[in-house]
Amino acid sequence: MSELLPGYAGLPWRMLVCHKHPVSARLRFLVPLRSGVVLPQALPRLAVIAEPGGGPLVQSHPASALRSLQRTLGIDKELTLVSEFQLHMEVPGLLLPVYLAALPGHDLCVPPPGTRWIELPQSIGMPWLDRELLRRAYEVLIG
Repeated sequence: MSELLPGYAGLPWRMLVCHKHPVSARLRFLVPLRSGVVLPQALPRLAVIAEPGGGPLVQSHPASALRSLQRTLGIDKELTLVSEFQLHMEVPGLLLPVYLAALPGHDLCVPPPGTRWIELPQSIGMPWLDRELLRRAYEVLIG
């Protein structure tokens, strides 16, 4: 994924990007073509889902991460944060927040180079952790 967005090595956050159609509730996720489901780069190899309340957490507000990702991907519509989604990954020496951003409106944007839109059933065959991240986002968005 670092080839997709050079200069993002070692970011202290990751983001899931979704689009939920306002009428049909059809849900799609913007994912990298190569591997993983988070942007702008894949999770570190040893990442595991952190238990809630897993210790002290210092992080910056996700709005700057959201705007940076949107600008880098070249998405014209403004993405919004889904504040109900709370997830952190444990990686060596760090609790890594994973945010959920939503593309508003009826229409999808054209997927940026190196990405594609998928629906949840298309995640079958992906590694368990990737499917679990999508499932948790689905649970927050659809209920």
